Amino acid sequence: MFDRLSLLRLYSEWGVDETLTSLCTNHLENVKPTISVSSIKTSSFDTVSSIKPQNQPLLAQNIEEICQAIQDFKNYPLYETAMHSVLPKGDPLSSIFIIGEVPDADEDRNGRVFFGQTEFWLNQMFNLIDLNLDTCFRMPIIPWRPPGGRQLSNNELSACLPFLYKTLELYKPKFVISIGILPARILTQKTTASMNQLKGKWHSISLPGTNTQLKLFPLRHPSQLNTSAKIRQETWRDLLILRSTLSSDPNHAAKT
Repeated sequence: MFDRLSLLRLYSEWGVDETLTSLCTNHLENVKPTISVSSIKTSSFDTVSSIKPQNQPLLAQNIEEICQAIQDFKNYPLYETAMHSVLPKGDPLSSIFIIGEVPDADEDRNGRVFFGQTEFWLNQMFNLIDLNLDTCFRMPIIPWRPPGGRQLSNNELSACLPFLYKTLELYKPKFVISIGILPARILTQKTTASMNQLKGKWHSISLPGTNTQLKLFPLRHPSQLNTSAKIRQETWRDLLILRSTLSSDPNHAAKT
């Protein structure tokens, strides 16, 4: 049986910041996105006229400035409730970018993308096709875990996605690999598609507000590998397709 202090610490780790009442409260009702969905779709990242702290990722010129903009995003609710900002990791000049899901509890506690079991299984998967995870640039789709791991709102996505979009726009990686359903849906702009509809093939993607075209290959999240033998077989076939494409690229082949 937890004592009261231990129970409060547990609630804090889960992201609980208030008690329940008999009234239903929509906490996002009065929260306005710092960057509207329409502006992401129609305006260029380099022609934003008002320079505010929340718009820094639109004006950043390198990964260091993007990371600093993430760290300076302190007036945003997700920043305040998360334990750590999960920053990008690796060489942004790599030809392979790996985009992860919303940070999980392990990543939030440690501030590292693909930390813990996810990193272990990704290494296992990529080792099968002679791909070294450490040679790839990695970042989550957004830098912060929502309280309790709840689903993101559209306003939150609109506010946070420019960090990802600007990074991809600046460095234009030759190959982008998404891990999990949310990055695949966001980057392909197919928000209702299932993983079965997206996986197993390369997609040509466009970054909103830019002329940048990239190649994306979606993979299931490694946490699904233990779900069934069928998923493991399908993931192996997807990895073979990925290996075939990477092996045919002379620059990648020269590094392996």
